[in-house]
Order: sequence, then structure tokens, then C-alpha cells
Amino acid sequence: METVYLLHSNEHVLLCAGFKVWLQTLGYAESSVYNLPRHTGEFLYYQEQHGKTTLSQLQASDVIAFITQMKEKIGIRTGRGYSAGHINKYIQALLLFSRYIRETGKCGIGFSVERVADIRGKPAWLTVQEIQQLYAATDDSVLGMRDRAMLAVFYGCGLRLNEGASLETGDLLTDRGLLYVRNGKGYRERYVPISRLSQDLLQLYITDGRPQLLQTSTQRLFIGANKGEGLTKQSLYVRIKQLAKKAEILKNIGTHTLRHSIATHLLQSGMVLEQIQAFLGHAGLDSTQIYTHLTNEV
Repeated sequence: METVYLLHSNEHVLLCAGFKVWLQTLGYAESSVYNLPRHTGEFLYYQEQHGKTTLSQLQASDVIAFITQMKEKIGIRTGRGYSAGHINKYIQALLLFSRYIRETGKCGIGFSVERVADIRGKPAWLTVQEIQQLYAATDDSVLGMRDRAMLAVFYGCGLRLNEGASLETGDLLTDRGLLYVRNGKGYRERYVPISRLSQDLLQLYITDGRPQLLQTSTQRLFIGANKGEGLTKQSLYVRIKQLAKKAEILKNIGTHTLRHSIATHLLQSGMVLEQIQAFLGHAGLDSTQIYTHLTNEV
């Protein structure tokens, strides 16, 4: 059962409400607009428990103390300490709250909190050179056309395995430079911008490669070589691993590795997290934050 923290200070209540409107104005996802003020409200409740009911009493050390006590807490349901991901959600909220109160002139105090390192394995990703090796591992056959189209989808467009497996030929909107994703996570649909190179690879496969494989009336984009039917998720996953082996890439990768790779490369190129979040179809920024850690390690 979710714990509810009731704020007693009218100033704190108004701060949370204003923070929520500020996030909405900046275009944050609905889930972030809901969760970030709640996390901030928990911090303000902590402040009230320590006798601080106004923003003028805020000190940068208060945030450090709040995060420190979170690291020491034990979850009621799990009986374990909070995960790094859980704590980092609060840190993200408080960093944005710090920006909000400074940019709106409510308080001149700013604070910086280091995100907690996650001891779990971080997602594998490929360098630009390794991506080029994957493309170079394809040949000029019909299956080579299909392989390059698969790379255009899973790397160039950053699609999840299920999203790529569900694509149909009509989902490539060449006149708009978009790829329609009908079967996103949580049953969400979205339109993904597609580069000219990826668009050309897909169009070449649809026009010249796919008809040579097709033996049924399916509209599925990716077709198998044996029965001429739509490829399953497992078949797509296995094919990417076969390409990686042919490219002599030693990392243990799959389709999701290509998604991690394009996200990391976009962040390295200067794209802001909110744009990468929309590109990947993440419901909130929390899932996108991992790529800041990956790029910082390069």
C-alpha cells in the first residue's frame, strides 16, 4: 500500500502544485508530472518533521540528509534497502525542484546531489565502429537487404524487439520521414523519426527484397527465408546475434543492445534527454537516465 505524506505547510503545498505546473509547461511526460512532485512532497514532509515549514529555512545540507536517510531505510514489503534506481528517482525530482525554485525566483539556494551508482550490470552497448561492423557483415543477397533493414529498425529507430516484430509494410511513412510504431510498451503507439539512410534501406528491402521472400498474404514487414511468413521475435533476436558473430563482435548482444546503442550515441551527439525519451517511447525520464551514466563512463 502506498504511503501518503500529508503536508501541513500551505507554502509547501503550493510549492508542489507550482512544481507540477512547471513540469507540465516544460513538456514532461504525464508519469513524471505525477511522480516528481510526489517525491518532492516527501522531502518537504521530511523538512516539516524537522521543524522547517518554509522555503526560507531550506539549506543544501537538508537534501543530503534526506537522501542519506533514504539509503539507510528498509522497504516494508521487501525487507531490503532501497535500490539505487528508487533513490535516484528522488534525486532526479530534487534536482529539478532546485532548478524550479531558482528559475522562478522563489529561492536562491541551489543544491547538487550525486546519483547513486547502480551495482547491477549496466546495459551493453556498441560503439559507432562496432555498429559499422554489423552493417559491413551483411551481404548483397535478399537476406542481406533484410538484415540491413533490421539494423535500420533496431538501431536506426531504436525499436524494442516486440515493436520491430509487429511492424507492417505500411508503417514506413516515407512522405513524413516517420516510422509508425503500433505495438509499443504499455500498448502505446508513437511515430519515430527515421534518418534518410535507414529510410532508404527499409524502402529498398520493401521494394526489392521482401517480394522475393513473401509466400503468403501477410503484411508483416520482416519475412523468413523458409516459409515466407512473418518472422517471430525469437527469429529476429537470433538473426541479430548471428550478425554480431559474423562481425566478430565479442560482446553478448541482442536487439535491445542496438536500442541502447542508438540512445547512447544520440546523447553523445548532444540530443537532450527529453527528446531521447520521446524517441525511445519511455513513459518517463527515469528509464532514459541510464544513458547519462553510460556516456559518462566513455
